Parts: sequence; C-alpha cells; structure tokens
Amino acid sequence: MTPTPASPTAPAAASDSRDDRFAIQCEVLRLSVRPIGPVLLVQYLLNCGVAALFAWQYSLTRALVWIALVTGVTVMRGFFPQRLPEPFTSGTLRTAQRTHTLRTAIWELAHGLAGVLLFNPASADLQLLLGLILMGMTLSSAFSVSFYTPATQLAITLLLAPIIVTGLWMGAPVMMAVAVIGIGLIAMMWKLVAERSRQLEENIGLRLNERTLREQALAGLRASEHAQAERLRFFSAANHDLRQPVMAIGLQAEVLRQQLNNGADMEAVQHTVGSLARAQQALEGLTNQLLEIGRIEAAVDPLRPAAVALAPLLQELARQAGDGRVLVRCPRDAIAWSDTVSLRRVLANLVDNAVKFTPRGRVLLAVRARRRGAGRAWRVEVRDSGIGIAADAQQRVFNDFEQIGNVERNLQRGHGLGLAIVRRLAAQLGIAVSLRSAPGRGSVFSFELPAAPEGAVVATRPAAVAQNDGDEAARTPLRPGLAVLVVEDNTVVADSLSALLLQWEVEPRVYASAAEALALADLRALDAALCDIRLPGALDGIALAEKLQRQKPSLAIALISADINEATQRLAAERGWHALRKPVQPDELRGVLLKAQQLRG
Repeated sequence: MTPTPASPTAPAAASDSRDDRFAIQCEVLRLSVRPIGPVLLVQYLLNCGVAALFAWQYSLTRALVWIALVTGVTVMRGFFPQRLPEPFTSGTLRTAQRTHTLRTAIWELAHGLAGVLLFNPASADLQLLLGLILMGMTLSSAFSVSFYTPATQLAITLLLAPIIVTGLWMGAPVMMAVAVIGIGLIAMMWKLVAERSRQLEENIGLRLNERTLREQALAGLRASEHAQAERLRFFSAANHDLRQPVMAIGLQAEVLRQQLNNGADMEAVQHTVGSLARAQQALEGLTNQLLEIGRIEAAVDPLRPAAVALAPLLQELARQAGDGRVLVRCPRDAIAWSDTVSLRRVLANLVDNAVKFTPRGRVLLAVRARRRGAGRAWRVEVRDSGIGIAADAQQRVFNDFEQIGNVERNLQRGHGLGLAIVRRLAAQLGIAVSLRSAPGRGSVFSFELPAAPEGAVVATRPAAVAQNDGDEAARTPLRPGLAVLVVEDNTVVADSLSALLLQWEVEPRVYASAAEALALADLRALDAALCDIRLPGALDGIALAEKLQRQKPSLAIALISADINEATQRLAAERGWHALRKPVQPDELRGVLLKAQQLRG
C-alpha cells in the first residue's frame, strides 16, 4: 500500500506559529529595554532617602557603599542602555535576551545588597524596616524592571535573597518570620510575573495579528486595484482591436452593396470580397485568442502530463508554418514529460511569433539534452533572425496586447496576445520561458522540459489532415438536392447558413429548436444535420444529435458551437460526428456535406 503523503497544512501552521512566537519575543524584549528616565530618577531619589535614613540610624560608611553601588547601576541603565540588533534573528535574539537578563540581575543585586550592607544585627526594628523596604522594592521591580519573564524572576530573587539569608542567619525572631514571609513572597511574585508576561504576550500577539490582518487587507486591496486596472487595460485594448475588423467588415459590406447596385466590374467586387474575408479572419483570430486566454485563466482544461515525442511535434509545426522557413534540429530520442495539448500551444505561438517578425531568413526549432539534478531534461529553443527586441522591452513582450515593431497595430501581424498566452500556459506547466535578443540580431525563446520516465508510453496524436485535402474537397462538386437539417436559434446565423447552402444547390430545412425539428422535419429524407449545441428548450444540440442518430444511423451530423471543448470533441469522435467551432469555415461545412454525399451513395 502506498503511504499517503503528509498534508502540508500542519508544517505550514507550525511554521506560522513559530514566526508569531518569535515576533512576540522580539517585541517583549524591545519593551523591556526601552528608556524609563522619569521612573529611574524617582527610584534613585527614593534609594538616596533609604541610604540617608540608615546612615543616620546605623552606619554612614555602609550606607555610602550601598548608594555608590546603586549609583553605578543607575548610570549604567540610564546612560548606557542596551542596544538591540535590527533586524532580529533567532541567534541575535537569544544573545540579546541573555545580555538583558545579566544587566537586570546586576541592577537588582546592587539593590538587594542592602540586605547585607544595611542590616543591623543589634536592632530588630531596623531589621524589620529594612525587610519591609526591600519587599516594597520587590513589588515595584515586578512591574518596572523588565517584561521578560526569566529576567524579572531572577531580579526578584536577587533582590530578596540577601535579606532572607541574612535575616535567617543573624536576625531577631521577628526578622526570621519576615524572612520566611519573603520566601513566600518570591514564590508568589514568580507566579504573578509569569501570569503578567503571559497576558502581555497575548496582547502583543493580538496587536501583531491585527497589524498583519490590516497589512494583508491593504495588500489585497492594492492587488485588487492593480488587477482591476489590468483588467480594464485588457478589455480596453481588446475593445480597440475588436472594433477595427468589425468596422472594416461594416465599411466593406457597404462598399460591396454599392458596387452591386452600380454594376461594378468583377475585379472590384472580388477585391472587396477579399477585404471582407481578411477582416473576418482577423476578427476570428482575435476572438479565438481571447477565448483561449479565458480558458487558461479559468483552468477549464486540466493538465494531463504524458510522454511527448518532441521531434514529430516540431516537424508538424514546421510543416504547418509552410514555405520551408522553419527548420527542426531535434534528437530522435527527445521525449519530454508534459501536457501535450498545452505544450503544443506554447510552441505554436512561439513559432507563429517568430515567423511574423522575421521578414527574411529562417526560424530554427532546436532541442538538446541537459542535466537536471540526477535526471535529464530537454532544452527547447525557438531561434529566429528577425527584427530582435531591445533589452528594456523584453519583459513587456509577454504582456497582453504588447507588440514591438508594430506601433501602427497592423492586424496582419497579430494582436500581441501570442506571447501573453505563452506566459499563462508556461505558468500552468511550471516552465520558465527565457528570452535572449538584441535589435536587428534576432531572438531566442527557450525553456526546459523534464525528460519522460523510462518506459513511459509516448502519447499519440491523430494524424494531421494534409494541406491539400481542403483544396481537394473544394474541388469536389456537391450533387444538387442534398437535404440538410439546420437547427440554429440565431436568425442571422441561420439565414447565413441557409444562403450558403442554397448557393451550393443544397436544400436547407431550418428550425429554431430541437423540439421543432423533431416534430416537423422529415428525418428519413435528410442527408445531414447541423446542430447548434446551445438551443432553447429542454433539449440541447447534443441531445438532439443523439436522437437523430438513433432514428437514422447513416445521418451525417455536425455539432456547431463557439465553445467546442476537448470533451465535446472527444464525444463527437466517439459517435462519428463532426465538431465545428464558430465561426464555421465554408471548407469545413463543405467537408461535412461531402461525407453526407458519400454515405448517400
């Protein structure tokens, strides 16, 4: 049985508790060594009064010796205070605590020596008076000498111990009784000091927690304000770039309308249609990137680490780039451990970025082995000989809508979201993408991937459709008379699909809901079905497709939606359906109809 790893919560809580305890001890020591000038002066004047009293009643010499000791420790405490290290460490805190305890012990021992120097064996009254004075000093010291428990307890003991020992040894019977009371007083004061220190530490802890919570709240507020500002900047930039192709489509549509009304020549009409197509492609590219960023930040696509053969993946990306501009240099045994889908998206965006900003020259995808601790790793590099990036802009290129060398925001060169997507995906994968570049000398984007464990099965990817397959499909004629069910609740989209199908001499049967289609359509006469997934009513497009397939298994079915996810694609593959993401390309739609035509025979 595999042991369950310990939860990190307990060690984290213990660490927080140790940090809190350390902070409280530091604060207690700071309070203990802070200057107490007025109190110190009053205490010294009282000590002078006690010395004068016993010089008059007992011995001038002994009184002068005692007040000299008190004067020395008072000067030490008043004019040479202890300096604390800042910031504290565990070692410096212990050293400072020991120094404070020693200084406090010297201070109270000097006062406590009155119990020896001012003790008059011949006068029980002076003995009793001295005992009472030292007990009063003990009560005062418990609340003024220190807040550090060991120092205070030692100070109380050194203050009373001389008079207790001397009283028991040389004192009158009444003084012996007072000495015994002094022993009890020490025990009581020890407990009182410990309790006071505990309450003080609790109050300090509450104050520190309150300050920490306040700092956390302020940090959270600042982070929220920063995130809000970033979100506003993101949507402002997205709004700007979205409006450009929308505006272009609107203007070109008006141009096309006037050209048709005025009988413009075919070349002018074709030029306008081409402009419309380019604006539509720009709009689609931007919406796809915005959707991808949303999916990454929402973490809707869980990571599935697996063994990934890097050479086939890089070769596929190089073929898709076309024109032979992308070269691959990768060992055949380069097998990394990563999420296949996310890694492919990272590399595709890096390759696309390199190709866009390399007007001349080639792009190299290079992989080489590296050592990572006791294991292996693979360093992946995307090298280009393009325009390069200045040092002060190399961090900014990973920001949203940030493009170097495209100040005019030419949509043909992208929207500045490719590297922003790379940054987000890299954070999810736990890899760090580094950049080396200089203006005019190209750029190198690189990252490291852990090698796959020995014996790991390499993840396979369905073979990519060849580029000329779409051209062949475009050349294959559609036989007139195919009956196609269109279930789409958006009137504009439904009319556009219907118009294109009629242009291809296909017979569309258009319905706005699944219930309406099932009730009114002649399912036996249908050759294909185009089902929007989000439909009004109880049945969505997937449920409708399942019912259609049960009633007519030979029916070619395509699910259509703007948010086709991996689960939907997997379901469509299992059922033999198509999954088309909006906006659907005419070639994709034509491919569905060609399959229906083949099934019809």
